[in-house]
Amino acid sequence: MKRKHPLRRIILGTAATVSGVVLLLALKQPASEPVAAAGSQNAGQVPATAPPAPGGDSRGGDSRGGGGGGGGGGGGAQTVTGDEANTQYGPVQVSVTVSGGKITAATAVKTPDSGPQSEQIAADSVPKLNQAAVTAQSAKIDTVSGATYTSEGYRKSLQSALDKAGL
Repeated sequence: MKRKHPLRRIILGTAATVSGVVLLLALKQPASEPVAAAGSQNAGQVPATAPPAPGGDSRGGDSRGGGGGGGGGGGGAQTVTGDEANTQYGPVQVSVTVSGGKITAATAVKTPDSGPQSEQIAADSVPKLNQAAVTAQSAKIDTVSGATYTSEGYRKSLQSALDKAGL
């Protein structure tokens, strides 16, 4: 009976170790996908959003004074980019699309990029902040947990954009 006890312990220990290794290998590493998405997101947003801002401002002025004839498909939609807000980890800048006095879309044009961790935090928090801005219809949005500086910079730039849009 003494011979069975050590063997049983060895088998149970080996099975537990193998199970633990399998569980560790099954975990996904979240840093690999969102970091690439954050880099492409920032690269894609800056050129796409920067040129329409001046045209959006003039179109917004035309649609207020002359009706919906100048906008055609936009129908008075105006895209305004807020001032850049500097944070400890890099600048944050927000672009807002306003239609009929309501926020229809909010997009971060610039996000903190001082390193991989900063990019990861921005990639996780910016979609939440964009959604919160549209939902709240103001710059009074909650701070995203783990992204305090990014959230504060986002709020400042968002308020600047809303001020420029006259909201």
